[in-house]
Amino acid sequence: MGSKLFILACTAGLAVAVAAGASAQPHLPASGYQRLHVDKAVVGSTPVRVWANAAINPDCSAQTPDATLTILEQPAHGAAVVKDEPYYAAFPPANPRSACNDRKVPGHQAFYTAAAGYTGHDRMVLQGSSPDGAVRRIAVDITVR
Repeated sequence: MGSKLFILACTAGLAVAVAAGASAQPHLPASGYQRLHVDKAVVGSTPVRVWANAAINPDCSAQTPDATLTILEQPAHGAAVVKDEPYYAAFPPANPRSACNDRKVPGHQAFYTAAAGYTGHDRMVLQGSSPDGAVRRIAVDITVR
């Protein structure tokens, strides 16, 4: 059986990779999901990718079942959308999937667009899951300039 890996990545290129059957933390919190927090700054109402995730095999193909990414809380001062489209992942060099970094891999991306003329703080909450049953809630705090 081949090794499987789930990736969570944000636009800064940070990737959290968790091997199938492993956990990003020793024990799952009582809530049943891992909590993550991301801060972003955006200028105006230009769409910005705030999060991306994928579950891919070492040959860069999508795992079946796939990872998921959904919006749990829409932002109050803008709009968020999840697009299911390929993107460039950022695997660390020691990871066998680092060969996939030079091509787009199948995945999901969350984008935020501020309302026209809005400046200030906004917030949204995403939920990502992996084929091995790991669930992550990602709170995204956004500063719109």
